[in-house]
Amino acid sequence: MKLCHSTKDTIILGVLTLPFLLNDFANIFVKDYRVWLTIDYVFVKAFPLAVILYLLRTKRMSFSDFGIRRIRFGSFLTWTLAMTVLGIFIDQFGGRFFARLLPDTRMGGMPPITDPLINQIDLYLGLALVGLVEEVIFRGLYFTVLSAHFRSGVVVFLLPTLVFGLIHWSLGVSAIAHTAIIGAVFMICMAKTGSVLPTIVAHFCVNYVAFSGVLDH
Repeated sequence: MKLCHSTKDTIILGVLTLPFLLNDFANIFVKDYRVWLTIDYVFVKAFPLAVILYLLRTKRMSFSDFGIRRIRFGSFLTWTLAMTVLGIFIDQFGGRFFARLLPDTRMGGMPPITDPLINQIDLYLGLALVGLVEEVIFRGLYFTVLSAHFRSGVVVFLLPTLVFGLIHWSLGVSAIAHTAIIGAVFMICMAKTGSVLPTIVAHFCVNYVAFSGVLDH
């Protein structure tokens, strides 16, 4: 890693994590999908990408620090398929299980997009950006930083798992629970392959199934 001081690492993790925690307030208070999309694209897509590009451009961090590493094509396909299947299963069935098991604490959600064209654009571009940004931060960067400062594998896996669950706090405890589990599974892939490339694709696929409603037909 280019960063050698834990304080700098903590600041970078905080700067890249905080917008995701704050962005959930839009789920509660914003009812116009156009305003919601503007907030979402600025705070948890454009801003994190700008910070990441700045860190790369100034050589404060490298692509590998974010888990962006090449892996063998066969390994990529195997892990991508495994993470996609497991992710969809946990999201669809685990989500329903925790929704029945835990109290309903959902405070809001994304307003319905009534414009078909905008909906299709967000379904592909928006979800692709979600997969990219969230994986390089909550899998790649968290794994790199925590592995550099903690010997315990428990911390390396548990902390980003909890954080990833909590960035969905407005959707309730059931969403926190099953998204945290997905995060843990994806972190296993990161640890085994050293790359976020499989989980970026898998993340998109999981979200596409969830938001497109393909399993509802």
